[in-house]
Amino acid sequence: MRFLIFFIFFGILACTSKYKTTVSTIDLSNKNLLTIPDSIFSFEQLEYLELGNSFTLYPPLSALGNDTAVNMNKITAVPHNIIRLQNLRKLGLGCNNLISLPIEITQLENLDTLDISFNHHLNIAAALRILKQMKWLKYINIIATNADNNTIDELRKSLPNTLIVATPKDIFIDTNEKPR
Repeated sequence: MRFLIFFIFFGILACTSKYKTTVSTIDLSNKNLLTIPDSIFSFEQLEYLELGNSFTLYPPLSALGNDTAVNMNKITAVPHNIIRLQNLRKLGLGCNNLISLPIEITQLENLDTLDISFNHHLNIAAALRILKQMKWLKYINIIATNADNNTIDELRKSLPNTLIVATPKDIFIDTNEKPR
C-alpha cells in the first residue's frame, strides 16, 4: 500500500508543472513488478534506476519469511520508452526474468553501468549485437545469464575498456588491472 501511495505521489509531481522536481534516483527493487511502470519514463533527468532484486545470503532465505519470494520483481522486457532516459548512468535489472534487450538501450550514451545478471533466460548471444554497440559502458554484469564462453570472449573483445563480470571470479578482479 505504501508503494502505491509513493508511486501516485511521484506521478502527480511529475505531471504537475508547478511542482516539477528533478529525481535522479529511483529504486523499485523487490516491489513485485512484472513490467516497468510507464510513469518512470517521465523522469527524464533520472540517472540511477534500480529494478533488480536484492537478497541476503545470510541468514538463510528460510529465515527471511515467506514474503521474500513474493516481493521479487519478475520483469520480462525493457520497454522501448527507455530511450527517454538519456541521462541514465546506472541501470539495475538483475534477478528478473528478462528475455531480451531493446535496441533503444544502445542510444543511452550516458549509461556506464548495466546489471543484467541472474536473468537466466536472457540469451547474451542474441543480445550481443546490441551490447557490442555500447562501447562507452564501464561495467556490465552478466553473471547467471544464458552465455557461453565464446560469447563472453567475443563481448570482451568488442568492449575492451569495459569491466565485464561474467563469472564469480570476475568479481575479484583487481580494479587497477586492465579490464578483461
